[in-house]
Amino acid sequence: MHNITKIDTVLCPEGSKYRTWHGLEQTTPLPITERVAEDYELLPHVSKQHMYVDGLEKEVKNFKALTTVDKTGQKVTLDVVTDRYSIIQNRQVFKTMSESFKGTGLEYTLSCIGTLGGLKKFFISVAVGDDDGGFMVNDDKFYGNVNFITSHDGGSFHAHDSLTRIVCANTLRSSLSGQKNVDFKIRHKGDTQAKCEDLSRYLKNVFTAREVFIEKMGRLADHKVNGEDIRQVVGGYFVMESFKRGEKLEEGFKTRSLNMIDGITDLAINGQGNRGQSLYDTLNGATEFWTSGDGVGQSATAGKKAYSSEFGTAAANKERFAEYLTSGLFQSTDLEANTQRILALA
Repeated sequence: MHNITKIDTVLCPEGSKYRTWHGLEQTTPLPITERVAEDYELLPHVSKQHMYVDGLEKEVKNFKALTTVDKTGQKVTLDVVTDRYSIIQNRQVFKTMSESFKGTGLEYTLSCIGTLGGLKKFFISVAVGDDDGGFMVNDDKFYGNVNFITSHDGGSFHAHDSLTRIVCANTLRSSLSGQKNVDFKIRHKGDTQAKCEDLSRYLKNVFTAREVFIEKMGRLADHKVNGEDIRQVVGGYFVMESFKRGEKLEEGFKTRSLNMIDGITDLAINGQGNRGQSLYDTLNGATEFWTSGDGVGQSATAGKKAYSSEFGTAAANKERFAEYLTSGLFQSTDLEANTQRILALA
């Protein structure tokens, strides 16, 4: 669910590379500055209002209503909060984003900005690197973002790095999953402005994190394997996941699991750009399997396949499989022995 209501706006730069899956975005030929964001009414002022008992003039103590005005001029109630709650305005998030990049030496482009859930959430997705946030790894192009989010319905202010660009509620949730190199949170309490000013030193970790990522992918490319090695490594992942679920596999894998193991192995050898010669090919084979192959459902609709690939079970498997390879878990002596035994039962 994209959770883009009639009073929300999602804004992207013009150009096909900035299109969203839902097609509900507006586009601008201008760089997205604070003035542009204001012109598209993405920076409404949020305030705390007194609350009264219905039908009476008695004020509700210790609680306030968070309210704003939407682009039609109508008052909107966002949440009910305590007196101690500190509002982090959308404009403050924009200024924090702009200020935090100063002095870091990072090139960046605002690739998407918007509100969700009836103005209850505000996000900025920033592509860090070249003009679309891309960087090269083993001749493949990856994309990186720093995402800024504030909530007016109970959530914290959050800034984090992710390979996911936020364009809706689904991508917002997806971007929050997995390990982070920059993961900065501020609760709506106390002097939030002073806390926001501390963000720039965290952003310098973005390029450091990319260097670590590139190094990990390089090690996978340097680790040479053949077809049988790949099947053993892929099988080890399925053994590990089965054991986590408490399955003993005493009679071997079921046909469905074997088909998945063979499917990933085949894509590691014959998939797009793969030659079956390294663990990097193995990772790419698994990624293709859980992005556009049978791992997202043989008979599923295109929409369901896309959802599973980016937000569902397939997305989780891609993340766990990458961690399985980069952490060296596949080299466990016990896992190798168990995998050989279980594959031999097929």
